[in-house]
Amino acid sequence: MPEIIFLWLGLLCLGYFVGIARYVGWTSKFPIVWAGLGAGLLLTGILILTENLSKKAELLCCAMGILLLVSVVVVVAVIVSVMFLPVEPDLDYLVVLGAQVMGTRPSLSLQYRIDSACEYLKENPGTRAVLSGGKGPDEGISEARCMYEEMLRQGVDREQLILEDRSASTSQNIEFTRNLLKEKTEREEGTEGRARRLKVGIVTNGFHLFRGMAIARKKTDWQVYGIGAKSNVFLLPNYLFREFFCVIKDKLVGNL
Repeated sequence: MPEIIFLWLGLLCLGYFVGIARYVGWTSKFPIVWAGLGAGLLLTGILILTENLSKKAELLCCAMGILLLVSVVVVVAVIVSVMFLPVEPDLDYLVVLGAQVMGTRPSLSLQYRIDSACEYLKENPGTRAVLSGGKGPDEGISEARCMYEEMLRQGVDREQLILEDRSASTSQNIEFTRNLLKEKTEREEGTEGRARRLKVGIVTNGFHLFRGMAIARKKTDWQVYGIGAKSNVFLLPNYLFREFFCVIKDKLVGNL
């Protein structure tokens, strides 16, 4: 019985890897994890089936598989629990977290974030948005600049937009934006601004919302709210699996 489970899961992982490669190409290295996981599961299943694996090794593989599965389910359940939060109106600021830029155009994930931010800013004209994201090695412009230009095209008032174009990770998105808003609030509001807790909404895809909000709560004194943008349904398992590792990593390094 265990060998059948390993074989089917291995084929499923390899099939999903091929599907991702055909659907979006090689825009990200993470899907290789699905290929490696699938190959490992298939090999384990074959070794059990051909009785080339000792009972002790078989039990160890089963235990490791169950541990990984339970860990992923628990973390993903926490991530999913904040994906559909109600939207808080009249926030002081939005922080729109950057994502991959394809040349000078937003990737689909980034476009979803832009669309959600634009909708909110038009409905709440008193809110301003920090567009946070630097320029990666394969990107023609910074993520912040890409978001800025696309939001202007969608009719958002440029006075509502602030660029933060140095960050290269979610943690830096929050840290650099925190410093920027602290200076801006003190300059505009003085002592009163220093004492006031800003109401800030984190705008990102639903699968990324838990980590973005958790880092913001850890590293700032903001009142943190979440605004979850759409995600590509086919790629959602890939995004959630990647977030599992990102959450573990950020927890270990003290970002959460």
